[in-house]
Amino acid sequence: MKSRSHYQAALAAEYALGTLRGAARIQFEQKMRTDPALAAEVARWQEAFTQLDNQIIPVIPPASVWKRIQHNLALQPEKRPAPPKRPVRGYIGWALAAGLAALLLIPHLLVQPAAPTPVAILGSSAGPQNGQWVVSVDMSTRSLLLTPLSAPDLAADRSLELWAIPPGGKPRSLGLLNTQQPTQLTLAAKMPDPGYTLAISLEPHGGSPTGQPTGAVLYSGTLAL
Repeated sequence: MKSRSHYQAALAAEYALGTLRGAARIQFEQKMRTDPALAAEVARWQEAFTQLDNQIIPVIPPASVWKRIQHNLALQPEKRPAPPKRPVRGYIGWALAAGLAALLLIPHLLVQPAAPTPVAILGSSAGPQNGQWVVSVDMSTRSLLLTPLSAPDLAADRSLELWAIPPGGKPRSLGLLNTQQPTQLTLAAKMPDPGYTLAISLEPHGGSPTGQPTGAVLYSGTLAL
């Protein structure tokens, strides 16, 4: 019997691949909004699939292949299509997850360092349709990793800036973010403490000119180390 962690990893792989659909996908998205570890797992699968896709070289088949297909189709008697079979989503999901894990992850298990620990999910003030950010911490490098999940594109003359806000205190800038890929921010000052609010504001290109947020706060969440 598969453990719960293996089951969640398989669902995360299905979600990232796009094979998790319907009510199951909606339920998974709801759980992901409140589970930083699950959201980080999805982000890792999305990154793995992106790397795999970038390695694929398109191959154009010769013209003779298409001619052979046309010839074969012309010789085949017309057949009524068979009734569609009900997909076995669970089996497909496990097969995809297991195969892709073996292809992408197993060769690196012996040398791959520990993954950053998810510590917060920054939700959108405008609703889940604007995506969210997963915040992970790597204590060995004193850095934060911010991974966008379905974040909308940003205008060329605007930047997103991350702020750490202590209870009752002033915001401190932690750096600018990339909406297209994970951003690693090495912290020059001390790591924000648990209970701090992490917020992402919309700023002019290059960041706030005043050292404090000047635009709307688009995402926020509480740090839980």
